[in-house]
Amino acid sequence: MEGSRLVPPKDAITGGFSDGADFISYIVSGLLIGLVLDWVFGTAPIMTILWLLAGFGVGFYRMWRRSEHLDQEGRERSHGV
Repeated sequence: MEGSRLVPPKDAITGGFSDGADFISYIVSGLLIGLVLDWVFGTAPIMTILWLLAGFGVGFYRMWRRSEHLDQEGRERSHGV
């Protein structure tokens, strides 16, 4: 019972699709925020484009940070063998 976990790891629950879903959610969130702001302020495509680009930027940044974490985790595992 010493090595067992009460809560399964995140990948066991999501099947590893969580990172891609996060990336898409940032893009869709940026798109929706931009559309709403364009509707409120009447600035046609400007806010949509800006917020969509911001969503892409945040999505890529988060994926980059996640890949650094995975790279570090891989190095720790390979040196521990």
